[in-house]
This record gives sequence, C-alpha cells and structure tokens, in this order.
Amino acid sequence: MRSIQIGSFVLNGQLILYFSFGAAGWLMLQYRLRNMPERGLILSCVSNAFWLWLIVWKASYLLFHPVEVIQQPVSFIYFDGGERGKWMASLVAAVYIWQKALKQNIPLKMWVDIFITYAFAGWSACQVLLFMIGEEPAWFHAASAGLTAVLFMSFLFSSRGSDSPIGLAYAIWFSIGHVMLWFLVPDRSMWLLSFSKQQLIFLLVATGLTGWAWLDEKVKKGGSHG
Repeated sequence: MRSIQIGSFVLNGQLILYFSFGAAGWLMLQYRLRNMPERGLILSCVSNAFWLWLIVWKASYLLFHPVEVIQQPVSFIYFDGGERGKWMASLVAAVYIWQKALKQNIPLKMWVDIFITYAFAGWSACQVLLFMIGEEPAWFHAASAGLTAVLFMSFLFSSRGSDSPIGLAYAIWFSIGHVMLWFLVPDRSMWLLSFSKQQLIFLLVATGLTGWAWLDEKVKKGGSHG
C-alpha cells in the first residue's frame, strides 16, 4: 500500500492499514463480548498481541538490515522488516496468545471464535480502505470485503449456542474464496503451476484448518463412542 498524503503530511500507508485492522477487530470484539465476564481479559490479551506484532514487525528491520541502521539511524523510523518481518511478528504474536490461552480457563471454541471475529472484522475494514483509496485492483478489494462480510455475518448467527469451533469452517471458506478470487486477477505473479503466492498461502491455511476440523470431529466421535 502506498503512502497517503494529506496536505503537507505524508502518512505511512501500511501503518494506517494495520491500525485499521486492529481497531476494527478490537471494536467488534468489544461489542460481541459485552456480556461476558472474561471480556476485559480477552481484550487485553488481543490488544497486547496486536501491539507486540506491530513492534516486532517494525523492529525486525534492525535485525535484517543492521548495517543500514548503523549508517543511517533514521531509516529505522521509515522502514520495516517487510515480508520476513510480518512472518516473524505473526509467530511471536501467536506464541504470546498461545501462552496466555494455556494459563486461562477459556474453552478452545471461544478462542477460535475470538480470532475469527477479530480477523474477519479487521480484514473487512482493510479491504474497504484499500477500495476507497483506489488501490488496484479495486474490484478485488470490494469483492474481498463483500465475501468476508457475508461469511462474518453468517458466522455471528450460526456460532450462537454451538459447542464446537464452527469458526474453522468459515475460515476455510474464506481461504478457498480468496483462492478463487485471485484466479480472476490476470496479472498476478505465478509461483507454482497457475497459483500465485497469495493463493498458495490461502491453500495452506485451508488445508491446515481442514485437518484441524477433521481431527476435532474424530476426537469427539471417539469420545462419544467411549
């Protein structure tokens, strides 16, 4: 995402995008958890994970480009760790949430629902923002926002009263849907066969979540037979 200029101010487009993601996800969680006693604990954990992700992503530039930072310290302010920094930040944030989840007596279903709520709300906000500023392809961001919004609304209604992590199914459809959307982008960069990098990532996510859902169902059937 390119930088956004407002008058004489030049804003970092990626930071605005990530702040929009975090704010939308946090606000949606705050609303959805409004009647839950664990609300404060969960919001605190999610907020800390978001800020941790952001700090690691920015600070990873120092790890990957130490010479540039030493020669020009100001570069640390304007640059970040890029794609590698995002993966590192995501791993750190995931480990942080996992450790917090182990210490709290909160069911797995609730954590899955929390993640889906946060991620779907944040993703929708980002896609709407990208569409509004004219990021190409604009139709793709509009379609992505629409697909996510439909899945999100369906998830919010269907997850009520369910004892299983139903969010996994919606995350799988979200991933498959975006694989199909990327096929409609003619100038995408091919990585493997006719798949782009983004499509391969979504495919891996869908495969991993499908395996998780299958194991969860198998464990439940085994427990009921026992």
